Amino acid sequence: MQSWTPVRLLLASLLWTACAPEDEEVELRVLLTGGNSGGGPVFNTHALDDHQFSELGPLGVPHVGAGLDGVALAGDVALTELGVDTGELVGVDGVGEEHRGAALLGSEWTIGFNMGLVSLPMFLLDVLEIDGVPHYQFFHHQGDVEVPNCPEGQGGPGLARVLSGLTIHEATGEVMSAPGLLYLACDTGATGKAAALGYYDLAKTTQDLELFETAIRVVRADYCYDGSAHTQAGVSVVLEDVWGIHGTTDETFKSPVEAAWGRAGLICRGKGRLDAIDCHDKIPTCPVGATFASLPDALFITRLP
Repeated sequence: MQSWTPVRLLLASLLWTACAPEDEEVELRVLLTGGNSGGGPVFNTHALDDHQFSELGPLGVPHVGAGLDGVALAGDVALTELGVDTGELVGVDGVGEEHRGAALLGSEWTIGFNMGLVSLPMFLLDVLEIDGVPHYQFFHHQGDVEVPNCPEGQGGPGLARVLSGLTIHEATGEVMSAPGLLYLACDTGATGKAAALGYYDLAKTTQDLELFETAIRVVRADYCYDGSAHTQAGVSVVLEDVWGIHGTTDETFKSPVEAAWGRAGLICRGKGRLDAIDCHDKIPTCPVGATFASLPDALFITRLP
């Protein structure tokens, strides 16, 4: 079976850099509000019983951490292969027939932990399309109670978007290529939020995962680029990016700059969301009225509303 990767094209706005609000026909205000775990914007919030995990290797392949040991469709049809086509899960059974969308509803997924010493089932309850991308609602049983794998968010039950071909080091925040790996990104975690904002698609289209890594750091207020978050759920900032995917409004364009974010570290800093921005390397203070024109190495600028 071929290895599928997302090929969803981005809007033409990716081809031009962000302009000042008075030059934009459409202005979009984006507030980042951290995660949903109660402990701040964690990378991901996906869990099965007492096991938190995000990444699954290819179906049936031996694994050290969490692994996908089997998928059985309703009617006990076993899948032999599993891939992702433009964000959509696609399974293949033993006779080569493809299954996707509603055909996967009710499927039982066997997840192995500790090199297969522990096996736990999870089930696919629903598939919803959000902004043209499938999102999946998985649940598991705790006794007689059905528990969602992704915790409930402000908009309702938590949903997982399936990202492919990457792995995230949850100590440092580094995003690396990992062909064949599936990442179940809850919309209640920082990785899912960064994907929902459009930066996973940008990274896949440009074949530059570092852009997605930086976006996750922005969501988590990872000022030192070391994996440590400096915000919590409910703390808002206004986001704008150099590609014009998101920008500020007239009301927020002159708001104080929190930070300007580059590939390898902050370009400059202002006041932090919760703590002072104090990293090992001295970071200059952002100039008043900072823009991408005045900060050509910046990828993101965040402002305090």
